[in-house]
Amino acid sequence: MKVELDFEVLSQTDMSADDFIYLYIIYRKGYNYLSDLNLKPNLDQLQEKGYVKLGETPDQHAIRQSFIDLFVTDIDQMFAELCSNYPMKVMVNGQVRVLHAKDPDAKTNEKAKKRYERAVGGKLYKHKHIINCLKTQLRVERNSLGYMQNLETWINNHTWEKYENLDENDTQQTTTRITRTL
Repeated sequence: MKVELDFEVLSQTDMSADDFIYLYIIYRKGYNYLSDLNLKPNLDQLQEKGYVKLGETPDQHAIRQSFIDLFVTDIDQMFAELCSNYPMKVMVNGQVRVLHAKDPDAKTNEKAKKRYERAVGGKLYKHKHIINCLKTQLRVERNSLGYMQNLETWINNHTWEKYENLDENDTQQTTTRITRTL
């Protein structure tokens, strides 16, 4: 059995490598591997976090959806959530500027969806991080949404990275814009 560890998942979920490997082996029903490994998972903490429902023996443990979501995801659902959170259109000087199609499955959203799939790599925790950064951006730039990028450009440029380390209370604009009238 091959188990890949993503250290970002471990740090964001505050899970040890032993915890993750143990849950993954239980999920894949590889109970015979448990006797060969010297794993010391914190089962009570994993149950409190909602990753597992403990039984009397490992084969009676039930893995919860919150653990499965760490590595198995639906890109269609994630992209639909991104589209629902990202502004569809903005007003600029009294004119409407469209940022993406309303339907996430529309032909015009196809490139953006493929690029988003590459950006998140099918990992739900990355998707949630991007959505949180988008919400921060929308809160910070609420008075200047006319400058929002087209969705595809926003994904290509990884614009959410500019909003990763902002506090919940930070309402300052992150960039200063120089505009001139010609």
